Amino acid sequence: MPLSIVHRDGVAVVATGNPLRHVFHAERAARRPPALAGIEPHPIRSAAVIGGGTMGTGIAAALLNAGLPLVLVERDEAAVERALARLSAIFDGAVKRGRISVRLAAERLAAVTGTTHYTALAEADLIIEAVFEDLDVKRDVFRRLAAVCRADAILATNTSYLDPERIAADIGSPERFLGLHFFSPAQVMKLLEIVPTQATAPEVLATGFALARMLNKIPVRAGISDGFIGNRILKVMRAQAERLLLGGATPAAVDAAMRAFGLPMGPFEAQDLGGLDIAAFQRRAARARGETAFAPVADRLSEIGRFGQKSGGGWYDYAPGDRTPRPSATVARIIADEGRGRPRSVWDEAAIADCIFWPMVNEATRILEDGTALRASDIDLVEIHGYGFPRWRGGLMHHAQAHGLHKVAEALSALAEAGFADPPCDPLLQAAARGSFL
Repeated sequence: MPLSIVHRDGVAVVATGNPLRHVFHAERAARRPPALAGIEPHPIRSAAVIGGGTMGTGIAAALLNAGLPLVLVERDEAAVERALARLSAIFDGAVKRGRISVRLAAERLAAVTGTTHYTALAEADLIIEAVFEDLDVKRDVFRRLAAVCRADAILATNTSYLDPERIAADIGSPERFLGLHFFSPAQVMKLLEIVPTQATAPEVLATGFALARMLNKIPVRAGISDGFIGNRILKVMRAQAERLLLGGATPAAVDAAMRAFGLPMGPFEAQDLGGLDIAAFQRRAARARGETAFAPVADRLSEIGRFGQKSGGGWYDYAPGDRTPRPSATVARIIADEGRGRPRSVWDEAAIADCIFWPMVNEATRILEDGTALRASDIDLVEIHGYGFPRWRGGLMHHAQAHGLHKVAEALSALAEAGFADPPCDPLLQAAARGSFL
């Protein structure tokens, strides 16, 4: 397919052609949004992180790697000590891998102050909240921050799913607030979803993009919706993976097909690594909000305490001290029970890939249509830098367009007729008629 340069919001973006060239241009466009041209960001000379769990310490390490002095706040002294130990382990690991020197690691750790007192944040330029994914907990954090921090300090939440508008409801100066959604491990992953609220000031939004440059991350502006861009698509991927199980595939076959496509690991391996309890909590919260979450097998695994590698079994069984996934008879029985009476099929690697990726494209097209993503190329960057979609394929949307959007729509219609997916949405059918998302 020949190379085609199109212009969107004043930025040249590669629509088709060489996938790597497409990604290169998409990354350049994402770093410098035309809407922020001429807007000066706030200077960031110091930072703070609220919450010293895995995500919070990852964010703290990323900020320290950028040379920023840091305050790390936890709820009590024991939690502070645990957080500082996690942070030390991050830098110790970087030294062992030869990425930084012992001296540099010591300098970075010396730049962090652990505390339980919010008053230590009085002079911080940027404060990032990374506490438990609970609306009331996060709102309490920002109420406390608003009482002690500088009037011009930028306040950010790292929420993955919650509405930033609701989190910021009580801070009094919502123009200085935005979402900064890091991906775990935050000191490694390149993606940063930047989520402004309606009140976010342009210079505050510009500061979010300036921060991404400081941290050497790829910024993507995302609108407010459940899961923003990446996690909203991830929910579809996980649902489709389970539909495949109920339709005759096995976890090992699905994971192998995803690796063959170019992902570093399949959806079931990834869930076992990250922990099924995290996704289960998110599903419970979504259902409490009146949303539908399709995960019949994952729900049952969580109910019996199969949370992945951390518990010795999730989608796979694991021997003590061995992370090698082994097929599980327990999981097979639950799949057979949940799949009873459902349509079944024979799945090769190509069919598995179609059943997972084309519904993801369907949802991504809705995300583009409702403005959660500004450009199809931004969705490509989210999938590449946040979820391991193979760069050499150009990203999810580029891959679909190269395949032919009319073929994608036809495949979705066939999957829907067989009971394995939703039919193509109207925006996708319209894009297929144009031959392009742009």
